[in-house]
Amino acid sequence: MEKNKIGKYLKYAIGEIILVVIGILIALQLNNLNDERKTENLRQVYYKQLLQDFDNDKAYIKEHSSRIDSNMVKFRAFKEIYNQPNLPINKIISKVRNLAWPLYNVQFKSNTINTLQNTGDIKLIPPTIREQLISLEKYKEQTEKVSKYNNDKSGEGTSAAANKLGSEEFAFKNIQNQPKLLEYVFEEKNLIELLIKLEFSQYMKVESEQGSLKRFKNILSNMEEIEILINKELKK
Repeated sequence: MEKNKIGKYLKYAIGEIILVVIGILIALQLNNLNDERKTENLRQVYYKQLLQDFDNDKAYIKEHSSRIDSNMVKFRAFKEIYNQPNLPINKIISKVRNLAWPLYNVQFKSNTINTLQNTGDIKLIPPTIREQLISLEKYKEQTEKVSKYNNDKSGEGTSAAANKLGSEEFAFKNIQNQPKLLEYVFEEKNLIELLIKLEFSQYMKVESEQGSLKRFKNILSNMEEIEILINKELKK
């Protein structure tokens, strides 16, 4: 009888252990599923933020490109004056005033990719999309740096011209009743030097803007490829 009781107790104990182990395994499985669900939800949030960033970047590129196109129209019109022979230097200088002079550095506002990298959550993104995102971000950063460099050079030319001419209001308005000042400011030697400085400034500005337009096309193309991949992930 004692042996029968021990056998029953052993079977009961083994059964209890098996049930506990099964319970633990189920709990672990549920916990893993819950973690996976949280991870997937977070990934979905990042995907949507990235798509929103792309929309913002597209709007910014469209606005900036439109401004550049307008500037280019003015620049081409200015270049045409050189087709006229023997124009007085002061006549050319006066046409310079019609050019677009404000400088706008390229500066993207989106930051989801940086957030992914800084938090380490970039690892949540599939390798194919991740690599393209990192590459795109680097290219955007290079675009910003090139734009700033060229604009800084253009600004230096404008500053040099301002040191020679003064303000536009000074040269073309304030001193109109001051013959000696007019004679000095509009002396041909000074005007030639001034024109060279202004030409350099405008050249660097155009280089900056034309370079930005080329880079914008590449950025838009890269974003389109990534969007296709992200939308496929969202539909899974």
